[in-house]
Amino acid sequence: MDFEKFNKFGSLLLKDEFVLSYSGYASEDVLHSMGETLRQRLGDHTDDKGKIKHVFSVFVELMQNLIRYGAKGPHPTPKTESRQAFGLIMVVQNGPTIEVMSGNYVSKDEANDLVNRVNELNDKSAEELRALYREKLRQPPHEGSKGASIGLVEVARRASAPLSCAVEDTNQGYSFFMIKARI
Repeated sequence: MDFEKFNKFGSLLLKDEFVLSYSGYASEDVLHSMGETLRQRLGDHTDDKGKIKHVFSVFVELMQNLIRYGAKGPHPTPKTESRQAFGLIMVVQNGPTIEVMSGNYVSKDEANDLVNRVNELNDKSAEELRALYREKLRQPPHEGSKGASIGLVEVARRASAPLSCAVEDTNQGYSFFMIKARI
């Protein structure tokens, strides 16, 4: 990276009131370290303990999604036999709202499925999300799931507005799936 790009990136971080930003390989160790940093930084942005709890919960869920599903797609290093999870996650102060955003590469089919799941969750009320969460806890995970299949439901429950998502197709046959939760 040249100094001009580096300076522009630094300027964006200051302008957009970033609380935390990470791009790279994701692991449980990275989640733990970033979680500790996020807890400290959130206190500088809000005194609302409930908001801090919701932001932290959404951050953990989205980071776990990166860990579990971020091994596909382009990586900054050459392809190897075992690929580590890779993605991007940001926590941003936007007025009184704190936004948690993440993104990682998935297949085009998975991206379409994720967009549909987000849209379905956005159509549900708080009570319906709570009931769906309880129902999912009693069911086995979806086929192909690497968790309990409740992560997106939990993110939707904690968000104070409907979730936003977007997909950017790449020329390598993958899609970059991005999701944002406002708290």
